[in-house]
Amino acid sequence: MAPKAADTTGLKRFQALWQRNLLDGASDDSTTIYQRLLAGYGEPNRHYHTLEHIQHCIGMFDDCKQLISEPDALELAIWFHDVILVAGRPDNEAMSAKLYLEISAAVHRDEMRQLIARLIMATLHNGDQLDDADSIYMVDIDLSSFGLPWDYFLRDSLNLRAENPQLDDEDYQLNQTGFQRGLLARPRFFLSDYFHDRYEQQARDNLADYFEYLRNSA
Repeated sequence: MAPKAADTTGLKRFQALWQRNLLDGASDDSTTIYQRLLAGYGEPNRHYHTLEHIQHCIGMFDDCKQLISEPDALELAIWFHDVILVAGRPDNEAMSAKLYLEISAAVHRDEMRQLIARLIMATLHNGDQLDDADSIYMVDIDLSSFGLPWDYFLRDSLNLRAENPQLDDEDYQLNQTGFQRGLLARPRFFLSDYFHDRYEQQARDNLADYFEYLRNSA
């Protein structure tokens, strides 16, 4: 099944999401915030972590929204989780969470703000921050491109490589395949039943084919 073409990242949708979570009396800077997000995802160094990635994630979110306890928090976490991207830095997620916390201070409920920051940090994919179902959905949504048809998966893999020009091919593949093999070593690639049932086999098949692709390209 190909990625959805529907536009899930328009201004009106983001404004509605931001506005319905405003504290009483808080100013509405949603248009400015939206433009800040677009500027981040439109940076020239980006090839995979672009607005298209956010669009894909929100499309996946829409498919399983009814299963999520705090859907607005998760949708906002999707919007912010890759807004900071500096090649080679290990703290992109932390800086993205920090940006959201700064922008949302005295604007959203503190409980919601802390949840969104935690959901963003779950996309480190290091096994931490997964003590509730919504964090698991956040992780599965972020990884869901592994379960796309092969042509889309390969395109995404090549775009990820292009985002890391600071590494030579050997070092990049060592890092990336190490991460991928770690995902494969888990009892379940996707942790939620929803994503496991729909995308698990395709993700595993894609990675097997990708490792073969790398061997043939060496």
